[in-house]
Amino acid sequence: MERINRRSFIQLAGVLPAGALFCARSRQFNETEIHDFSKMYDPWLEINLKNIEWNVNQIRNKVSNRHIMAVIKGNAYGHGLIEVGKFLEKINIYGIAVGKLQEAVELRNAGVKCPVLNLGPFAASEAELIIKNNISQSVYNDNVLALNTMAGKINKQANVHLNIDTGMGRVGVPYHVSMPFIENVSELDNVKIEGIFTSLTEDKEFDKTQLRRFLDVCESAKSKGISVGIRHAASSAGILAFPEAFLDMVRPGITIYGHYPSDEEYKLKKVDLKPALSLKTRVAYIKTLRPGDSISYHQKFTAEKEETVVTASLGYSDGFPVNAPGKAHALIKGKKFPVFADVTANHFYVNVTGEDDIKIGDEIVLFGQQEGNVIAAEELAKAAETSVYKIVIRMNPLLPRVYTV
Repeated sequence: MERINRRSFIQLAGVLPAGALFCARSRQFNETEIHDFSKMYDPWLEINLKNIEWNVNQIRNKVSNRHIMAVIKGNAYGHGLIEVGKFLEKINIYGIAVGKLQEAVELRNAGVKCPVLNLGPFAASEAELIIKNNISQSVYNDNVLALNTMAGKINKQANVHLNIDTGMGRVGVPYHVSMPFIENVSELDNVKIEGIFTSLTEDKEFDKTQLRRFLDVCESAKSKGISVGIRHAASSAGILAFPEAFLDMVRPGITIYGHYPSDEEYKLKKVDLKPALSLKTRVAYIKTLRPGDSISYHQKFTAEKEETVVTASLGYSDGFPVNAPGKAHALIKGKKFPVFADVTANHFYVNVTGEDDIKIGDEIVLFGQQEGNVIAAEELAKAAETSVYKIVIRMNPLLPRVYTV
């Protein structure tokens, strides 16, 4: 078997063990708490909740009177599950969708009372947990029977959304054989069909085929006297480019946080979105490299001339992409400087040659605003040859988060 060293293991294993989201909640800070970000050197995230509200209102205007079910899976795309969930409820969002049952339970434990839909799977043994927490559950297999049985035992009702696969090929009842399943669920005494949904592939032509398939299923159910409740299909991409898919409710994800679902939509900016998330750290050290001096493991970079270099206290364990150096930039004192050399678990390097007024402790912005200048998360995504989804959602949940309104 190939041997790997400690640093390689950290990269391969990922930044967190299973269940770490529970730990992450305890590291989130409000502005009013005793935690002075002006003095700390560890990296942190700043989340502008007003920008999230702005984005929600832009989506509301776009989809008229449809319900909005905000998707906050993946720790609210890196923005913090509990704080974002509570804030969305405060601004009267219809409901919240998550990708894991654990996330839904955390929201309920935090006091969130609006509809919460778990889009992810569940085990039959988790039926009681789902029902007692009034979680709406996506269903597409026989585990729905466990919900019915448990709901009968505890004299409650299980609320479900039927997941219909119209071409995504991920999970869901295949559309062409879905009617027997829908009929069987509709006959369960202790289960209420709250809604029905599908997931679009975001291929403009194929989405039309998918929507047609989905609406045919809904019509077939209606012809049999079955109420399928709220119909929903459009995620962020559909909201921006496929109004026919708005139906009764939409499920925005990345747009809630001020980002666009594709490079094309980022250029078009059909809706005016404001990014909510900023990634920040501080200058940990400043040094002058002489010709021949090197940086990082295996002498990743060797200076050919005298260079002034900042070491920043943020690395790939925090979610910063390892392939960003050489293409990404950082803001210090409102100016852009190139990130270069290497990214290690807890550090990266910035070339500030020619600048004399930078000092240890100065704020560094990897994406966000500083003194009128901006680096968009999309810019970092491009430098790392990835998507903005993967940039924001991979922010380490253990990073402290400060929320502004």
